[in-house]
Parts: sequence; structure tokens; C-alpha cells
Amino acid sequence: MSRRVWAIWVIAHRELRSRARSKAFRVSSAVLLLGLVLGIVIPAFAMRNASHYTVAVVAQPDGLTQVITAQGAAAGLTVSIRPAAGRAAAVARVDAGTADAAVAGQEVIWKNAENTRLAPVLYGALAQAAIGQRAQALGLTPGQLRSLLASAHPTVTRLHAQPDRTPQMIIALIGMILLFVALNFYGNYVLTGVVEEKSSRVVEVLLARVRPADLLAGKVAGIGMLGIGQFTALAAAAAVTLEVTRPFHLPAGTLPLIGSVVLWFILGYSFYSVLYGALGALASRTEDAQAAAAPLTGFMLLVYFGAFTIMANPAAWWVTAGSLFPPTAPIFMPMRAALTTVPAWQMVTAVLLMAAAIAVLIAVGGRLYRGAVLHTAGRTRLRQAWRGTIA
Repeated sequence: MSRRVWAIWVIAHRELRSRARSKAFRVSSAVLLLGLVLGIVIPAFAMRNASHYTVAVVAQPDGLTQVITAQGAAAGLTVSIRPAAGRAAAVARVDAGTADAAVAGQEVIWKNAENTRLAPVLYGALAQAAIGQRAQALGLTPGQLRSLLASAHPTVTRLHAQPDRTPQMIIALIGMILLFVALNFYGNYVLTGVVEEKSSRVVEVLLARVRPADLLAGKVAGIGMLGIGQFTALAAAAAVTLEVTRPFHLPAGTLPLIGSVVLWFILGYSFYSVLYGALGALASRTEDAQAAAAPLTGFMLLVYFGAFTIMANPAAWWVTAGSLFPPTAPIFMPMRAALTTVPAWQMVTAVLLMAAAIAVLIAVGGRLYRGAVLHTAGRTRLRQAWRGTIA
């Protein structure tokens, strides 16, 4: 191992240990993990509970309860039938909340507004029961009735058929939000870490033994390992929770999509953290650092909110361009990949462009860092840092 690599590793290990041992990091990790798991589990159980209904039924013609149950199952609902002695008893159950609805004759009773999922089942069952009674009065046999009501089974043609990508979209949306929060969170870690070392003059001691570019690389790598570890743990927890609760059918490609989000976090973190580190070197106080990083933070906000518009037209040219352009690719590409099929060559091109941009930023950021890191009297201008002409 070369001396430079060893120096970078020592700095990275120091950053990793000091940040991981902080109480703030441990508390934030626990809160994020708990919030993520609850954010999946609670809606999953809510969806399951929303699929189970209880209906109070006053004495009805034979077969109505079976029709209600069968039509509910066809709609993806579980409908439990509770016999009621009369209309008054059925009304009392609905009013008390022990039944979601009641059926008395041709009357359907609701407590407030009708349930949009249960109502079609009950109305359809009553209509079917009424048709059966009328057919019986006309002397039609059950076979004749089935033949009369048999569906024509029309042929359906979709010119531009698209699979249902709702589960992928939800996962990509959650991943995009976590990615944006993580990039800002760990980018600010790098930003404030550089400023703290400058203000305490610790950086002067470090630079006596370590090159400025290696110091910046070590800080980015150390905090990056911490962030990547935390983000990967969150992604793994999300994948396991989705597999256990299964709030919706997980189609093929779901787990690779989660892996893609983790990959783009690594690339996005590497890209933006170098920028944050260089900008942090331009400031001498935390307040100045936030001001120096304000344009970058504003740009990331624009990218974040702009990504929500991808859902309306994921095949637009500007979405394709944004998924290939390095500053926007970490947010745009996972969302685009969840909503449409991305050609393999575009995915590979986006990764290669991102890697090249990171390499360029390391060189540029290292020069800015070297030119400004020892300047502790006020904010440094970009031109001064680049030229190394700081008084």
C-alpha cells in the first residue's frame, strides 16, 4: 500500500470512527430505520384492514349471502356476513360500527357516506338476486339464465400496452426521497467537518503530514463509508419489510431496483460530497459555509422537485437527458428506470459519465481545497482559491 493510499485510509478511518460514535448519528440512524419500517408496515396493515368488511343482512332470498361473498372475493375483498333479526337490528349494528353496511330487502344502509369499494359489491349482488327472482317468475331455468347473462368476452387490443409499474414507482419515490435527504445530510457532514478543522487549526497539523488532496479524499471516503453503510442498511431493511408485509404484489425487478437506488446513492454521494468539501474550504465559519453551499443546495432542491414531474411523462426527451447528465442522474435515473424501460446502453453511459465527472471533480475540488484550506480569515473567493493567491 502506497503512502498516499495509507494516508487517505487513516483520515477516512478517523472520520468514520468519530462520526459513528456520536450520539447524534446513532439517534438519527435509529429514527430513520424506525420511520422507514413503520412507513411500510402501517400502510400495509391499513391496506389489509381496508379489504375486510362486515355486512349485516336481514333475512333475504336464498343465495344472496353467497353472491355478496363471491362478488367481494372477485373484487379482492373479504366480506363477512352477519345475520340481523330485522331492519332495526341491522341499523343498530351499522350505527354502532360493528358492521360497515347493512342490507334489508332492496335497501342498503350506510352510517355516513357509502364505501366506494364495498358499494359496487352490494349493489351488484342485489341486482343479481333481483334478476334471479324475475327469471324464476318467468319460468327460466338456471341454465337458461346463465346463457342469457353470459359475457360476450370481447377481444381487447392495447396499441401501447404498459405493465403496471405502481410498486416500482412507490419504491423509486421512497428511494428518491431518502437519496435526497442522505445527499444533503452527508454532504453537510463533509462541509461542516472541513470548517471545524479550519476554525480549530487542526487542519494545519494534519497538513504537516498529509497532502491537501489526500485529506479531502480521506474525509469524503470516511463519511461516505458511514453514509453508504447507513443507506444500505435502510435499503436492506426496506427490502426485508416489503418481502414480509407484501403490501402489494412485488413484480420481477423490484429488488434490483432497490440495488440500483443504492448504486446511485454511492455515485451521487461521491459527486456532491467533493463539491461540499471544496465549498467548505472556502469558509472559515459554519455560517459562511452554509452561505457558500447555498447555490449547490438550491440546485439540488430544483432537481428534487423537478423529479416529481417525471411521473407525468417519463419518456420525455428532457427526462432522458437529465438521467444522463451527471448532476441530475442520481435522482432522475432511478425514477425513470422505475416508470419505463431504460435501454442498457443508456444505463451504462450514465454510470460512465458519472464516474468521469467524479474524477474531474476530485481534481478540481482538490485544487480548490489546497488553495483555500489554510485561509482562516473570512470567506475565500473561488478565483483566489483556484489560483492559490490568498493573502
